[in-house]
Amino acid sequence: MKQKIQISIPEPCHEGWQNMTPVDKGRFCVSCQKTVLDFTYLSDNEIIKLVSKNDNLCGRINTSQLNRNLIETKRSSNYFGYFATSVLAFLGLGTSTIVAQEKPVTEQADLKYLNKATDSDKRITVTGIVTCNDGAILPGATIIIKNTSSGVQTNEKSEYSIKASLGDVLEFSYLGYETMEVEVGSNKVDVQMNSSNSGTIGVMIIIKKRTFFGRTFNKIGNWFR
Repeated sequence: MKQKIQISIPEPCHEGWQNMTPVDKGRFCVSCQKTVLDFTYLSDNEIIKLVSKNDNLCGRINTSQLNRNLIETKRSSNYFGYFATSVLAFLGLGTSTIVAQEKPVTEQADLKYLNKATDSDKRITVTGIVTCNDGAILPGATIIIKNTSSGVQTNEKSEYSIKASLGDVLEFSYLGYETMEVEVGSNKVDVQMNSSNSGTIGVMIIIKKRTFFGRTFNKIGNWFR
């Protein structure tokens, strides 16, 4: 049965995150001799997956994800999108047949202005690496061209590559970090992101509650025992 999951840290650790030794998936706290997992860059879905397998965790988490029900989202299959794409492709074929039968129209353009427009619209491949202010890599960071839907994510080495034009503005975002904007001036753009929330560190208390339907189903099941 589905459960509502909340995370609470009743006794936060006062040891500074920056003073801890970096280890895989987090840092090691010398004071409490425990590995502190870094949850600040994880989505609700990812946190739910982790805490469902282990209740005994010590972690660093955004305060915005404490003492509330974590929200699990599901991706739905976009059957309408597939259908619409097929229809448009079919209509596109029909349109191209009609256009091919029409007499070509020749238009004159001012080459001076045409060349200028072509230069400004020339796209280049912009590459770089995204890290946080302490030098740690940020795999999965999102980079989009502002005011467009064109974007990419950093790989496991925190590297990215995106096609953009000179003068375009790249937006860099990552859960738990401040969004940054950088204007494209060359084909190499490295970025260091600042944490938007230092996070709360401590032993995590995982609270699991049955949903209304879960409780109802459980009661009905008990009647037949």
